Amino acid sequence: MNHIELLKTAGLAKDMTGEEVAALASIAEEQRFARGAEIIREDSKSRDLFVICKGRVSIRLSLPTEVGKEEIIYTMRDGQIFGELSLVDGSPRSATVRAEEEVITCQFDFKKLSALLDEKPRIGYLLMRNIASIISARVRNTNMLWRNSLIW
Repeated sequence: MNHIELLKTAGLAKDMTGEEVAALASIAEEQRFARGAEIIREDSKSRDLFVICKGRVSIRLSLPTEVGKEEIIYTMRDGQIFGELSLVDGSPRSATVRAEEEVITCQFDFKKLSALLDEKPRIGYLLMRNIASIISARVRNTNMLWRNSLIW
């Protein structure tokens, strides 16, 4: 899948013109990770955004009661994004992301992305609106899971 199609599939390019999507895709860097590789470490200070081109990653949280123990809370696949929270708010990473099989991602370096968004504010507005929509859907899904767990 080319980077332009990937951005559309992931929902990041919604309502962008072809030229805008191409500008965003032009700064994407393809990265490959072997099975078991740590892509993001919880509490690290990086701010890059990732889109999964191919493969599967697990999102893991450290357990405060057991040092070194992590719990898988979610699995992501092709076309999904991760790293968006730190991109948006600059806080340390909220979870560890590990490759569950060979993974290919499109990585958006924070500095390059910021420069593009400063240069082209409409892309910045649309990208952040689309990321907000993705985050909102995840929060709603989590709320439904919590609600269902309370009922049963």
